[in-house]
Amino acid sequence: MDNQPEIHPDTTPDAKTAAIVDAAQRIFLAKGFDGASMDAIALAANVSKRTVYNRFRSKEELFGATIEETCRRVLPVNLAEAEVTQNPREFIETLARSFLKGILEPEAISLRRIATFEAGRKPELGQSYLEHGLYFMIDAGSEILARIAARGDIVRTPNPRLAICQLGALITEPLYSEVLLGKTPENLDSAIERQLQTGLDAFWQLFGVAAE
Repeated sequence: MDNQPEIHPDTTPDAKTAAIVDAAQRIFLAKGFDGASMDAIALAANVSKRTVYNRFRSKEELFGATIEETCRRVLPVNLAEAEVTQNPREFIETLARSFLKGILEPEAISLRRIATFEAGRKPELGQSYLEHGLYFMIDAGSEILARIAARGDIVRTPNPRLAICQLGALITEPLYSEVLLGKTPENLDSAIERQLQTGLDAFWQLFGVAAE
């Protein structure tokens, strides 16, 4: 009986951590950073406050975890499969579309607004958003682009990290800033496709091997 908690050492902590992060996101979105409490998050996750602190040392750290989880959801669920089964040009479009749609989801927009609002008086929250949000996505994207560039026949860039940053800017602006600041197009799906195609056209002109 004493050894029973160790029978499934990986599953239980993972499930509890996921429940905590999911509950934290709901609380942060509903009440903002200051309005959220670890007590409320523990209650919403159906775990003890001690369990929360065993996994996250502070509310700031937990906020970072919610941002990273939101970013993970932005990437296609079948990312590895898509990279293998699609040609690289199609795969980059799949990745770009998933990214743009994901960052425009209401939850992602709300977390960005919270981080931006709090960053002036709590710089660590702004830094957390950068580390777990922007830099997380740049790291993931630059690794993918580096593999594609290594082929030599689709994309040419000596700096995949810079190229993925430029791709991100081309496919998101000005649409992302407009939605972030409350100017959401009446037909968002159509606006996404226009922004995406315009951005991808510019990206291929800059980095596509055929353009040379």
